[in-house]
Order: sequence, then C-alpha cells, then structure tokens
Amino acid sequence: VAEAGLTVLLEVCERAVEELGSAVPQAQLRALLVVDRAGCLNLGGLAGALGASASATSRLIDRMQAGGLLTRDRAAVSRREIVLVPTESGRRLAEWVRGQRRAALGGVLAAMSQAGSDALARGFAEIAASAT
Repeated sequence: VAEAGLTVLLEVCERAVEELGSAVPQAQLRALLVVDRAGCLNLGGLAGALGASASATSRLIDRMQAGGLLTRDRAAVSRREIVLVPTESGRRLAEWVRGQRRAALGGVLAAMSQAGSDALARGFAEIAASAT
C-alpha cells in the first residue's frame, strides 16, 4: 500500500517538471537539488548522497558546470578543498523545481480527506526527521 502511494507521489513530482524535457537530465537535476539544499558540498559528499562513484560524480559535475548549473570554488575553511556551489541559474532552477513539486503535491493533498492529509504530513515529517 505504501509503495503504491509512493509511486503515485513520485509520478506527480516527475510530471510537475516534465516541461524541462531533456534540457536538464534527471541525474543533473537530482544532483543540483542535493547541492542546493546543502548550500555547498564537496565531491565526496555529493557522490555519497547520490550513491555514485567519485569518478562518475566528477563527470556529472563537469557536465553541470558546462551547463551553468554549478561552480567549483575553494572552501572557506580549507583552501585546498573544492566545494560545489549552485550558480544563480542553478539556484533559480532548483527553486522552480521545488515550487512545481509543491504545487503538484498540494493538488494531491487537496483531493484527500483532512484526516488523510494530516496523517500523510505527519508521516512525511517523520521520514524527513529519520533521514537527517
């Protein structure tokens, strides 16, 4: 039952950003959202969050940098460490994606009973808390 509901929510989120088409591949979008949420992240942190190897993540970052979504900067704490930071256009895209998803999910929640919507919100809050 939970998997069926999750499948519906994932499809709603995917449809919400369909207009991007192939302009921003799904892997890049996922990486952008991870980096944007963190503010800045090093390659190892992004690779871990994506469950990908460092070499595959590095190639992904190269493509994202070429596309104007991310930049590589020196870390403030350690000048030797390189961190990934969303560009202004990358931040705007991440914000747009989250807004589209929120609107789509709002439609799903509006179609639910108040009790169901409240229970789902509590469940999501617990999932978010357990993931951090």
